[in-house]
Amino acid sequence: MSLLSLEDNNMADALRAMSNGSFEPPADEADLPKTAHQSIFSAGAQNGHSPVAPPPPIPADGKPVAYSTDLPWDVRDDDVLGLTTKAPRPSDSKIKAFFGTDAPQHYLETINADAKPWYLRPNYDSAEILLDPDGTVRGGTVPALVERLTAHEYADPKFIKAFLMTYKSFTNLDTLFTLLVERFWIQPPENLNAAQLGEWRKFKQYIIRTRVMNTVKSMVQDTDVLEKEDMYILDRMQDFVSRDEVISLPAAKSILDAIKRAQRGKKMTIKTSHQQPPPPPIVPKRIDLLDIDALELARQLTITESQLYLKIRPIECLHRSKQQKTDYNDNIAIFIRRSNRIANWVAYAVLCKEDSRRRASVMKHFINIADRCRSLQNFSTMLAIVSGLNSSPIRRLKRSWEQVSAKLMSQLETCETTINSYKNFNIYRSALAKVSPPCVPFIGVFLTALTHIQDGSKDSLPGHLVNFRKRQKASEVIQDLQQWQAQPHNFRGLPSVLAYIEDSLNQFGDKDVGDDFWELSLAREPREKEEEKLARPF
Repeated sequence: MSLLSLEDNNMADALRAMSNGSFEPPADEADLPKTAHQSIFSAGAQNGHSPVAPPPPIPADGKPVAYSTDLPWDVRDDDVLGLTTKAPRPSDSKIKAFFGTDAPQHYLETINADAKPWYLRPNYDSAEILLDPDGTVRGGTVPALVERLTAHEYADPKFIKAFLMTYKSFTNLDTLFTLLVERFWIQPPENLNAAQLGEWRKFKQYIIRTRVMNTVKSMVQDTDVLEKEDMYILDRMQDFVSRDEVISLPAAKSILDAIKRAQRGKKMTIKTSHQQPPPPPIVPKRIDLLDIDALELARQLTITESQLYLKIRPIECLHRSKQQKTDYNDNIAIFIRRSNRIANWVAYAVLCKEDSRRRASVMKHFINIADRCRSLQNFSTMLAIVSGLNSSPIRRLKRSWEQVSAKLMSQLETCETTINSYKNFNIYRSALAKVSPPCVPFIGVFLTALTHIQDGSKDSLPGHLVNFRKRQKASEVIQDLQQWQAQPHNFRGLPSVLAYIEDSLNQFGDKDVGDDFWELSLAREPREKEEEKLARPF
């Protein structure tokens, strides 16, 4: 039985009455019962897990079966490899007609589940999985989560995406694949008559097998699921898909081809096509900082920054949130290291000039570059440049800053405000929500969010259940990061400028140059005594 609050029961009763045609809506919509706020209900079945046994016979032709429209439940599928889905259940339509777009999907699914024959309900016990009031998975055992992953009742794309992205945080690859194979060979309950067995094979077994095949396909083709060290699983996948009972299923041969391509090291690549040609570059006459146009320098910085951002992988983000260490050597570390070197380059380019007017010229140029990066939606490099200009050795150079115009100071302030950490980067988040790719965001916001998720809740729930809501939240943050990887910036690289940038950044390495820069700053503009400050002309 589902664990529903009183308000949930009232709503469920109303919806059941409507689905049976006996519900009459109240005269005032305000009289409707409100949905519960924090209740949890559990989905279950009367029968437990079926033992693993030799596979039962499958349809001889191996073709998809079209669903009839008179069944008392709803079956929906995702990428079904040729599976045909039936029309929505009439009772659903009545409920949706009453509630409009606000029809409570989790109640619809509860009603549909209760309307099914017992042998078409989930196999997991009610204690093995917890669902939130909105129908999302709060937690569950690993076998129950795998059953949800390949559920025959409905597809849950968000759950599937989150599961495949985070499964290594609560199980391992071998266990996952073993459970998928066992799920494929699901056996019918005992004591079914011929008609019930036919329904079970058509509306449960076939759909589950299709979803297992879809999952295997996603694991092979999605570059975010299997890492280099996971390629050994391809042999097990090939053995499984090659079996006579499996290879006869729709699209199984294409999955087998994908497995063989992956074994040869040939992954599917998605080519990004740009609708517009890149803008013509502004070629400098000389390769010197002040001789390179600010816009073009911003473009060239963005080319490399964008390329590095594209290499960041979900598993690296998850490791960052779980492991408290500082000696990372992943793509995130490379990306952060480059930002630190840009900040050091900015500071040194200012400090290496002995004359305050020349220092001011470098400051002005970098303010323009940061502003151009902002307009190009390269917030990462913009922040790195602003960090360099705001570092203590540079901020104290009052005589140099006095020669920077109010207009440029306003541009710098705009960049500072955009990336201000006040209220959890509220202004930056609002700005990011209004832009479209291409964009190179500030990765620190994502890493901070992942750390808060990791520290804010436990990995497990009472009853030894996986805290899947925690994984779902982490997955959503990583997907936010990934949306900016879909389309890189379209600029034409200038080899001479790119080489100049790399030489400028590599001169610092990873050493801490803060003390050296501070001493150089004091040499450029020594501390003034109070009487000297008063004597200075305004």
